[in-house]
Amino acid sequence: MRLRFAFVFGPHLLPEVVNVFLTELLVVYTVSALVVFAFHRFRVPSVVGLLVSGVLVGPHGLKLVSDLEDVHLLAETGVVVLLFTVGLEFSLGRLLAMSRLMLQIGAPQVLGCAAVSVAATWWYLGSLNSAIFAGMLVAMSSTAVVFKLLADRGEMESPHGRVAAAVLLFQDLLVVVCMLMIPLLADGAANVVGALGSLLLGLATVAGILIAGRTLIPGLLHQIVRTRNRELFLIAIFVVCIGTATLTAWAGLSLALGAFLAGLLLAESEYGHQTLAEVLPFRDTLSSLFFVSVGMLLDVRFMLANLALVVLTVLALVVLKFVCVALPTKLLGYPLRTAWLAGLALAQVGEFSFVLAVRGLEAELLEPGDYQIFLSAAVLTMGLTPFLINSGARTWSWLQTWWGEEAVKQAEAAQLADQAGHPHLQDHVVIAGYGLNGRNLARVLNETGIEYVVLEMNPETVRQRRKTGEHVLYGDCTRTAVLEHAGIGSARAYVVVVSDPTSIRQTVALARKLRPDLRIIVRTRFLTEVDELRKLGASEIIPEDFETSVEIFSRVLREYEVPGNVISRLTSQIRAGQYQILRSERLGRDLSPLATDLFATSELETAVLSADSPLAGRTLAESGLRTKTGASIVAVRRGSETHANPPADLPLAAGDTLVLFGSPEQLQAALEVITSKL
Repeated sequence: MRLRFAFVFGPHLLPEVVNVFLTELLVVYTVSALVVFAFHRFRVPSVVGLLVSGVLVGPHGLKLVSDLEDVHLLAETGVVVLLFTVGLEFSLGRLLAMSRLMLQIGAPQVLGCAAVSVAATWWYLGSLNSAIFAGMLVAMSSTAVVFKLLADRGEMESPHGRVAAAVLLFQDLLVVVCMLMIPLLADGAANVVGALGSLLLGLATVAGILIAGRTLIPGLLHQIVRTRNRELFLIAIFVVCIGTATLTAWAGLSLALGAFLAGLLLAESEYGHQTLAEVLPFRDTLSSLFFVSVGMLLDVRFMLANLALVVLTVLALVVLKFVCVALPTKLLGYPLRTAWLAGLALAQVGEFSFVLAVRGLEAELLEPGDYQIFLSAAVLTMGLTPFLINSGARTWSWLQTWWGEEAVKQAEAAQLADQAGHPHLQDHVVIAGYGLNGRNLARVLNETGIEYVVLEMNPETVRQRRKTGEHVLYGDCTRTAVLEHAGIGSARAYVVVVSDPTSIRQTVALARKLRPDLRIIVRTRFLTEVDELRKLGASEIIPEDFETSVEIFSRVLREYEVPGNVISRLTSQIRAGQYQILRSERLGRDLSPLATDLFATSELETAVLSADSPLAGRTLAESGLRTKTGASIVAVRRGSETHANPPADLPLAAGDTLVLFGSPEQLQAALEVITSKL
């Protein structure tokens, strides 16, 4: 690399080399910005724009970048940072929780892709070892592309998003084995001992990293955090990330694997969230270089000269990888829709395949021509991925129409046949989704004695929860038969807390069609969904970001002793207006009617009387609350009965709700008296 050469052999060469490197880096980012902007105007995903940018500036395009080594180095750094953040977002505990899904779908996917590839290429490549190596290349999918696209669409927590994540992480961990198998495949039995030694060294390195990370890193970070020095904390994080990546590279593994392990370990510490916040600005900037560098590898002239073979290879790869994901997903019990979307998401070749391919070329497991064929097909599959993912819901709807409504109904009936319905339920709540929000709602409803039915598409979750006696049904909430089986016709409310935006829109429209009078409450992560969900029939829409904002400003206003009843009125008006006040770019005009009430000199507050309160068992006169604090009790609510302007001889009892009137200071003093213990 020219930059390293200048440092070592000639300081006088450094300015020229640095200028060339920075100029080429400027060219890369300028062309990428222009292409991505142009593609954005035509609604083409950014990943495709970055790949096209690489083709344009690379040696097979306009040749605007002459030294690719420096760019590839930065691109590899971008992949390291990307996998580091992936580890931070998953954590070791979450990875272990996904282990069953990784083995049940990830292992069949890898074995299926590898086996079919070996059978299909053995005759062409002329060597079993080369065919096995080709199977390893085909088995990998792109963590960088799929995670970015699913995260942008808000589908990481959807059923197909969880399946895709489990398979991708399984593949990433399997890269260790693939890297260690290359010398064995290249040299045959003569290098068995060396390969086994490398395998043991790699496993020992991973084990050492995990042990050191669980024992040493938390204490070290604690000492660094105590200094309250942000720069020192950031430096320490990068030392852990790059240091771990260097250790795995030294052991013959990939840099990215080490970064992923470092992220997993830091995610287990109390500083995981802060670490993620510090690293995120670097992730997108550097990882974009990876996609550009992949585009630089593509030889357009070679691809055009061998277009028929490249297109055939692309079609074979997409179909094979789709089937090897969709089939085990369906056999595990997931709906066809989940299997379809997961298969489309993983129907591409991954970034680790490029790393493996270079190693295989060096080990003569691939001929240069075969390497270019694979490279061309792999880049095209990555470029197709955004279109496959974005079109997944539309193609599934088209497939259902083509398949026939009667066949769909029969499949739904077979799916629901072994699940006992709940015909006795009346006035119950139907919950779509059993994630965090669904579980919390079900727990509260259970405690309050309100009947509910949950619809969930994770078969393992359904089996576990049904064993505990919970009313959890396996089914797709976008299907009529499933909603009817859950008793939507007799329900009082339908709460939608699934993570797939497309499914949310479809189930809201379907539920409104089935029950025009039903109250439908929807949680969404996207502000842009609010108006459309309202048109589709949602009674109440709760955007996560805005609801968080409401909670934040409510607490801030309480800190400034703004009256509780004024805060409640403010939040109620905001929610009743579907957060339109917060969505407006000019807040002053919308908030001015509320601001008048906000700083009222007197206000109301409520407090529930506990059994150990000094006021319990005393009359209003005996309590002396007004004399002590200046606040007045203007009403007492006991059960369903309310005593307005209560008499002085009214006895107070535990469980009474007292309505207080006074200034903020008076109310605060009154609450302290009421909540103090005897």
